[in-house]
Parts: sequence; C-alpha cells; structure tokens
Amino acid sequence: MYQRRVSLNVQRMRVALVTLASLVAVPCYAAHWQAVGPQSGSSPAMAYIDLDSIRQEDGYRIALFLTIYGVAVPNAHNIKLDRITQETAFDCMRREFVLRSTVGYFQGKQVGLSSQKGDWRERFRALPGDTFSQRALDLACNSQLAPQPEATPTPEEAPGAVKLPGPGDLGSRPTAPNP
Repeated sequence: MYQRRVSLNVQRMRVALVTLASLVAVPCYAAHWQAVGPQSGSSPAMAYIDLDSIRQEDGYRIALFLTIYGVAVPNAHNIKLDRITQETAFDCMRREFVLRSTVGYFQGKQVGLSSQKGDWRERFRALPGDTFSQRALDLACNSQLAPQPEATPTPEEAPGAVKLPGPGDLGSRPTAPNP
C-alpha cells in the first residue's frame, strides 16, 4: 500500500514537472507588453507597447500599442470598442510620429479597422510634450529591436483578448521599469 502511494506521487510529480517545463518553453507573447501609462482623455484608458513588435523600417521605428479602456467607447462610426491597437511610426531624431493603422476590439473580437490613405511617411507630426507621449517615444526609440518575424500569438494572448490591467485595475499611476 505504501509503495503504491509513493509510486502514484512520483508519477504525479513527473507529470507536474513535464507540464511546468512545457510552459516555460512556450514563448509568452503577453509577457512582452510593457505599460506606457494611463492616457489622458474623456475615457480612462491604460496603454501598453508590445516590445516584441519594435522594428526599424526605412529609418523609422515602428511599434504596436494596445490601449485598454475602462468602459466601452464608441469610435467615429459609433462602433463600441473596449480596446484598440495602433501601429505607430516614430522619427526618433525629429521627435515626430504618425499612426499607420488602428484596429478596434470589443469583447475579444475585432470590430473595426482604419483605412490607409496615402503614404504614411507624409503625415508625421510633432510629438506632444505630455509625459505619456514622451514615454511612448522613449520606449519605441530606445528599446532593443525585436527579432523578426514576431511570433503569432495564441487567441488568448492576442491584443483583442490578452488580460492586462486596465485603467481602474492599477489604482494609482503604474510604475514600470524601462527595458
């Protein structure tokens, strides 16, 4: 009887170790979201940058940002959104930026997509002087470039569904170390 219990416990330990080892070996897309901070605006929101998305393209830094709203907000077409991703390009030397694309999500599903009009390189504008914008520029321009191509996230880790603290979940302003 005692040996049977020991044998069963050893088998359980092996299963637990194999499970743990497999989890460590799987790349975790969501672990690379770095808090940028709360966004100012009419609706409370928390923004993140995907450090695995940062790349150099034609001399510009390109990064993907995720904004999670505290409450669902309507976009310009009156579609409810609870989060958006924005691919943003930065001219680090001139301290300018341009939005390349925006994708809207509601309850884990993509519900909207911006349309590209013309060459994005012609639409750069000066970066605002607020703390949030300066931190976004700093993270995009000074973080290491991500190895390419970026791994495809699982559905649970994708921007529309990844579980990250929203604006009400953090209490006060978040503090996140610079990479």
